[in-house]
Amino acid sequence: MRKLMIYYTVPFLIPQEEKESYEDYLDYAAIAKRDGIPFEMISFQDSPGRFLTDSVIYEKLSEIGDDAFPITVLNDEFVKCSSLPTKKEFAVWFESLETISFDRLVEEASKIEHHHFPGEEEIMNSCSGGCLSCDPTLCGLYDLNFDN
Repeated sequence: MRKLMIYYTVPFLIPQEEKESYEDYLDYAAIAKRDGIPFEMISFQDSPGRFLTDSVIYEKLSEIGDDAFPITVLNDEFVKCSSLPTKKEFAVWFESLETISFDRLVEEASKIEHHHFPGEEEIMNSCSGGCLSCDPTLCGLYDLNFDN
């Protein structure tokens, strides 16, 4: 079965300047899931076991470490690591799935609620400071070094 997957690190480690691109790809993944298209964005935070059981991912992480993220896999073959696919690369790989065109995917994504990673201010405002999750070594959503 033809499939396209992008494995990425936990969201709080994504550089701020790249978050919008990740959000776009997450929108595309939402459309893919809705329409049964074999494209997924897989977060280490949400599915850590998949990183250990997928031999392609495990091999790249063993070889390169965390700098391998994001890792793009097409039809169970490694195609790119250490950066998201460009829109052009993604369009070619996505269209190789022979489902819908990339242009149609973008059009469909414009009709759904845009994925949004919480910003530092949102994290600070939603965190009471009284739970174990406020330890960045446990969840990473709250960084004690954030300026208040």
